[in-house]
Amino acid sequence: MSTKIILNGSEMRKRIHVSQLRVGMYVEDVEIEGEDRTRRFKPFLISAAGQVESLMANRLMTVVIDVGKGADVDPGGAQDIDRAAFDAQLRAVFSAKDIKQARECVEDTRPQIRQMLAHARIKASFASDAASAAVERIMSAAFDNAGALIAVAKLKEKDELTFLHSLAVSALMITLGRSLGHGEEDVRALGLGGLVHDLGKMALPDEILTKPGKLTAEEMDLVRGHPQRGYELVSRVAHVPKPVLDICRYHHEKFDGSGYPGRLAGKKIPYVARLAAICDVYEALTTIRPYKRAFSQAEAINMMMNSPGHFDSQLLSAFVSKMVISGTLH
Repeated sequence: MSTKIILNGSEMRKRIHVSQLRVGMYVEDVEIEGEDRTRRFKPFLISAAGQVESLMANRLMTVVIDVGKGADVDPGGAQDIDRAAFDAQLRAVFSAKDIKQARECVEDTRPQIRQMLAHARIKASFASDAASAAVERIMSAAFDNAGALIAVAKLKEKDELTFLHSLAVSALMITLGRSLGHGEEDVRALGLGGLVHDLGKMALPDEILTKPGKLTAEEMDLVRGHPQRGYELVSRVAHVPKPVLDICRYHHEKFDGSGYPGRLAGKKIPYVARLAAICDVYEALTTIRPYKRAFSQAEAINMMMNSPGHFDSQLLSAFVSKMVISGTLH
């Protein structure tokens, strides 16, 4: 949940995610977007919840705490702390109206996306009407409120992980597609592809999907089969756009040819799948779980930019420019 920083033989300092902040912690240093590092930061003890919101209002990304001078991360209360801090961070960045509209979109699409996932798991079929209706709602919500919608979907409980990941990747694909100048029909296909990209995972046992530790070789083989399974499932429905099928099948291919299932390389990977790979990984890295910290936006982008061969570097640069630097994503 946190990263220890060893200084002069001591393990008193930890860099933690903003969602772990709570009253009683001693803040040694902060990481703030656009901060002038020539300005000296004065360490302090958090004595009131309002101080957490004040830090978040300054677009706080991570903090370093000194557990020798204040409270440590509390695993037992992690879930409540995460939600309170998460809600405070949302309020610091987005208006109450934006947050309300984003949460309404989540609730409106919940039955449709759950129906789509249930049909895939129980009936091995694709509920295309439900998926299409959900995408229309996400497209509408993402017009003026994409950042809030994607941010609201970051905090995921165990039983909502697949549902909210599907929604968030769809919203990312829609927003990225629009920012790249694609027409609404193409954007609709990108959104649908993002929504169904992991549908093949519905055939996997829950023990594998939610396993916190390292997967065995046999379990990894099963996981690596999900793009092909998803492709086969979605392709049974007539008139599904080819880009949607390409996203299902190839979103785990890597630009250097080391991905799966086809070990495709470079421009042989369909364009839409190269976009999906970026959105999928970014969303996974920045997801907050009650028992595990998320990477900050800066950490996630840094990891992705320093993963040579994984992504199409030109498209990743476009994602950073049009989605991150532009301020669309927080």
